[in-house]
Amino acid sequence: MSAAQFEARVTANTRLGGGYFTLELEADAPTPVAGARPGQFVMLRGAWGRELLNPRAFSVLHAEGSRLAILAKPYGVGTRRMWALRPGDPMTVTGPLGRGFPDPDPDVRDLLVAGGVGLPPLHLQARVAAAAGLADRQELYYGGRDHHDLVLLHDFAAWGVAAHLATEDGSLGVRGRVTAALAPRLAQARANHERVRILSCGPTPMLAAVRTLGLAHGIETLLCLEENMACGFGVCLGCAVPVHGEKPYRYCCTDGPVFDAREVRWP
Repeated sequence: MSAAQFEARVTANTRLGGGYFTLELEADAPTPVAGARPGQFVMLRGAWGRELLNPRAFSVLHAEGSRLAILAKPYGVGTRRMWALRPGDPMTVTGPLGRGFPDPDPDVRDLLVAGGVGLPPLHLQARVAAAAGLADRQELYYGGRDHHDLVLLHDFAAWGVAAHLATEDGSLGVRGRVTAALAPRLAQARANHERVRILSCGPTPMLAAVRTLGLAHGIETLLCLEENMACGFGVCLGCAVPVHGEKPYRYCCTDGPVFDAREVRWP
């Protein structure tokens, strides 16, 4: 489905734990974002004049009809502005953009590995799978610094998706990073010749560790990368990703953000 630019308004700005918040928007009519695949994203810009010229990229958390939602955390000027938005405030939306994850497959068990604001693509994948009656083919592996960083867990529980949690301080789930929960599961899958694949999104160091584990076990691993984007559709060329092959780089916005882990050229 092709992307479009349209105007929307804030309908809710909900505070979550760990400084996270969900921003819900609504347009005047159904939008193309309603057909977004897990992993696709939108570019958002508020009525900020010349102070902030570039929009900000956010993975789609949920979209249906004229409504859509994103998950964010105030890191910079743009997200701090969004943190302060109120119902009725206008926003310009462009999307859906990028290439998403594959559809849930009844013959494959998806291991959804999330960290930080990388949760939305896996949240949407679980939602899609549950709607297709495939919740039992999904497993969430979700890590954070402490229990406040693990948000929206009630959704996975409502969908019947098993959640395996990890926190660095041990306040919820296993102590350590998300790979501490994931590694024994991969070993189990390999020993049992179980058909699984990894779908992951989160900070780049986490993705690099997940990539290493997935490749070491010979498991299909798909990474939804997080890169700074100024345009979202391949004009600014600011989101180059080093890859193997004839061309040394591809672009996160148009060729991704979902990449096969074997393709990414990381040390």
